[in-house]
Amino acid sequence: MRKLVLLLASALALTACTAAPEVSSPAEAAPPAETAATGEVAAAFPVGTLQMAIPEVMDTGAASVEIPFSGLETEPILKLDYAAGVQTKLCDIDLSRQIPVAIMQHGDTVEYFWDSEGGTVFAHTAIRPDGSVEEQTVPRKFYPNLYDEYAAYDIWGTACTRLDWQTGELTTASLPFVQLDGVLGAVGSRVLLTRIVSDTPLPEGEGNEEMRDAVLQNSLREYDLYDPATNTIEKVFDEPYYPEDHNELKSYLGYCGDKLYFGVSCTDDASALSRKNTLVSYDRTAGIWQEECSADSKGGEYSNFWPLLQDGQLRLVVLWRGTDTLTLYSIDNGARYEVPYEEAGSDATGNRNFPIALTDDGRILVTDGYIDRSGVAASRYALIDLGAYLAGSREYTAVEMWTE
Repeated sequence: MRKLVLLLASALALTACTAAPEVSSPAEAAPPAETAATGEVAAAFPVGTLQMAIPEVMDTGAASVEIPFSGLETEPILKLDYAAGVQTKLCDIDLSRQIPVAIMQHGDTVEYFWDSEGGTVFAHTAIRPDGSVEEQTVPRKFYPNLYDEYAAYDIWGTACTRLDWQTGELTTASLPFVQLDGVLGAVGSRVLLTRIVSDTPLPEGEGNEEMRDAVLQNSLREYDLYDPATNTIEKVFDEPYYPEDHNELKSYLGYCGDKLYFGVSCTDDASALSRKNTLVSYDRTAGIWQEECSADSKGGEYSNFWPLLQDGQLRLVVLWRGTDTLTLYSIDNGARYEVPYEEAGSDATGNRNFPIALTDDGRILVTDGYIDRSGVAASRYALIDLGAYLAGSREYTAVEMWTE
């Protein structure tokens, strides 16, 4: 089940199809509460800038690393260096015996975590800058969902398990709360997560679904910032576990400064396919919700939220896409931009000008059609100055793609 949750999370991270309750839904902000201890708590270890980890792709701002997942038993791990504009193969992986869990990087070393069918082996493959590859087993179940320059972290269930990059030591701390609901993302050196606050413990096991649902009807979903170094939490806000309108959904997109950004979607009563979408923010310092912009679907357009981050913070959001136009929203200045776009066709046509990642040097990585990689169509990439892209330019610098 844990692997299924990781794969679903990665799909959401890549597609960024998001949604959420109305701005008025969350309860009023409460002061910081419920920590593991009162007063100052000593850090057990250093924590850097945390990043979420998913199986398919990892981006540092200077480069991206991906597994193509083209359906073959042997797949390459590919690295795209933004400064050079060149994609190269780091190594091959054997998917006949490995199930990808996450890709991450510390220093110049890329780490590929995987487990075996049935969860009998847990391991990670270190790919070093000199091209050497070292496979190391992990002594017990380990599905890391966050990482920094010091360690990888598996935050799930009732524990935070940490794998130290330098020593290889695996340590576990019990979380300072119960009923973890979800791990949403990184906010600097802390983790934004949700937990269920209920008067009675949630019933577990098969046959207790109705009783569990009854408890959830009267429960809260609390949003907290968890600090792995001190094993403490700070309450951000809470809201009813089930919103008043059950057609509402909320998805966390990222943070910028003191603001947390969410996509809120609601199915229109007139049509189950028509959605009302709103980008909202919550100011952690002021305790105030604000509607940033509406992103309702328009005729012939597909509305969703696709977040683009830089240095771990949210910078741009794709609001909706039409057959030939994308609409983006800038977190920095609140402006909307319309850029040309060609949607991907089932016959490996189109797939041009969709944003993939922001680079450290002020450019943006976009799709530029397809290449043929051993008989399988794979997205081709290009780089362009961000300002030029938002102005509608398509004067790309093509990426030199890796092929067999």
